[in-house]
Amino acid sequence: MRRRPAVSCARGLSAVGARLPGGLSTSMTAALLGLAVVVGLAAQAPAQEAPRVMSLNVCTDQLVLALADPGRIVSLSVLSDEPDYSYLHGDARVYPKNAGVAEEVFVARPDVVVTGTYSLHNTTQLLRHLGMRVEEFGYTQTLDTIAADIRRMGAILGEQAGAEAMASAFERDLADLTVAAGAPRPTAVIFGQNGVATGAGTLADSVLAAAGFRNLAAERGFSGMTPYPLELLITDRPDVVLLSARIDEAPALADQVTRHPAIAASGAVAATGVVPRGSWSCGGPFTLEAVRALRALRDEILSRTGASG
Repeated sequence: MRRRPAVSCARGLSAVGARLPGGLSTSMTAALLGLAVVVGLAAQAPAQEAPRVMSLNVCTDQLVLALADPGRIVSLSVLSDEPDYSYLHGDARVYPKNAGVAEEVFVARPDVVVTGTYSLHNTTQLLRHLGMRVEEFGYTQTLDTIAADIRRMGAILGEQAGAEAMASAFERDLADLTVAAGAPRPTAVIFGQNGVATGAGTLADSVLAAAGFRNLAAERGFSGMTPYPLELLITDRPDVVLLSARIDEAPALADQVTRHPAIAASGAVAATGVVPRGSWSCGGPFTLEAVRALRALRDEILSRTGASG
């Protein structure tokens, strides 16, 4: 008598490839069951939380304020609510402050620390030695680096979508505001306390260029923040001398040279407080406000002289 071939089954399960009621094969059923398990686990798993962030630098402060979920901000630097350094000083006031020292970070235990490459290097090195995640940002030297910094901070904070929207809007608005290369350009000098001017290689210099000005300090070969003698300023005869607004609650002798009557006698437009406070101390989406203000000043000056462009 011929025996029926044995079917390899266990505990009532059909053999691989066998058909179940409804026409499904066991292999297809196994795949569907596996998919159901994966979907179920995904539904039960909580969404990954954005990291708790601590900023040790006034420039990273502002990118954090612009992008982070407020509930994930551990603390900001002590300069974050200073109007001359932080455009977002009003938003910063509600957060705890830190002095940028490692002990504060170690106690707070954030998931990530963001800071500048020019901040306290011993703090950065010590934190990394302790195994903490530290992300450093270079000091913004031109408008061209701002969008990349926004996107990078968004990736660090788990806010990629918001950062992409912000960076794209910044690039679009900057392109709209930027004066064409061949258009008329009044000359300007940024003249600050103690007669210090802002030259090439600075964020302010790139803002001037975008807004349609020639920076005479840069053209003379000065870079960074540099002394610019009043006698030289009078000799160069810029169309505009950009002066910082007087801080009445904190008068200083350092401001005296910026109020010298020789500036007005030179025929230059002495423009005081044109650029919003803090808008070009650091690079961020708010730096467009500095470009916008200077572009309006440039257009006004050209309209007075009958020039266009």
